[in-house]
Amino acid sequence: MNQAEAKVIVIGGGIIGCSIAYYLAKTGTETVVIEKGNRVGSEASWAAAGILACRASTRNPYAELCRYSLALYPTLAKELQTVTGINIEFIQSGVLCIFLTEDEKKNWEGLAQRRLKHGYSAEILSSEQVQTLEPSISKKVIGGVHFPEDAQVRNPRLVKALACAAAKLGTKFLTGHSVKQFLFDGNQVVGVETSEDRILGDQFVIAAGPWSHQVANFLGVALPIKPAKGQMIIAETVEPIINRPIHGLETYIVPRTDGKLWVGPTVEDVGFDDRTTLSGIHQILESAIQLVPALAEKTLLKTRAGLRPKGKGKPYLGRLTEYCNVIVASGHYKNGILLAPITGKLIAELITKDNTSLSLDPFG
Repeated sequence: MNQAEAKVIVIGGGIIGCSIAYYLAKTGTETVVIEKGNRVGSEASWAAAGILACRASTRNPYAELCRYSLALYPTLAKELQTVTGINIEFIQSGVLCIFLTEDEKKNWEGLAQRRLKHGYSAEILSSEQVQTLEPSISKKVIGGVHFPEDAQVRNPRLVKALACAAAKLGTKFLTGHSVKQFLFDGNQVVGVETSEDRILGDQFVIAAGPWSHQVANFLGVALPIKPAKGQMIIAETVEPIINRPIHGLETYIVPRTDGKLWVGPTVEDVGFDDRTTLSGIHQILESAIQLVPALAEKTLLKTRAGLRPKGKGKPYLGRLTEYCNVIVASGHYKNGILLAPITGKLIAELITKDNTSLSLDPFG
């Protein structure tokens, strides 16, 4: 069995692991990323709509974490394009949330009014204003709320760009490698054994998405993270039918610059079953066509499913109490894409400075 060494070993090559690797690479920290799949970002990081939304009306720690992360995106997009030539298509287009019932209207307009009261942006729209903004939306829609600061990103490109940039700066990626156990010197973690290698390190990051609890089990630590399946479809239009992401009936319709539409996702508690199913795709299509009837005639290109790490309602970020050189960065659930930059930044700070620019105490 081969043996290697690195300062930091990141377990998991999804959006979170790749972001941590990139921010560590910028500091010159020798890092190895271990990914069980044949390529990085092949799970939930791919099967996502790429929406970047922070709609809370409060300043609680989780809402602030989301806001800080969204604010990092413009600079990150420019950095990644400079280093890798990859355009991640960060577009601050806003998101239009529409409603078809009075209950939905009450909830969305209530949120908008609370945001406005606390100094955040939101625009309450009548059904006529919604139709003017997006003429393809169903005439059954009774109104909407536009969140102008929301954005979108091409998430598969984002993962690829983060990994490419980290690799250019010296990070080593081991794909097709599964962690089998941790290695110890007394009570200190000193390495991992994979299906192929032994790798020794100083610090370790568990960023394995819904598999994080399995990795933590090797340490005898119970990490309450479970998988939540989300199915997506990708459709194609010759001419654009919407100009910005639409949200309604628990479904997003996200237009890309190349004419593709990303639609979904479902939210399913089915364990590690990552199949796309007829019922899941039917649910997505039924909701999406209710919102934008013209979708019914568009071309269906692909379906996809991914497993998101669902925890306690906010991510786990920080060192394990039991092992001070093991850090967890998981449980981001629906906000993995949104929170990738701030997670990478803060975990890199924790490793290199033993201090962070935002407190991780609320996320332990």
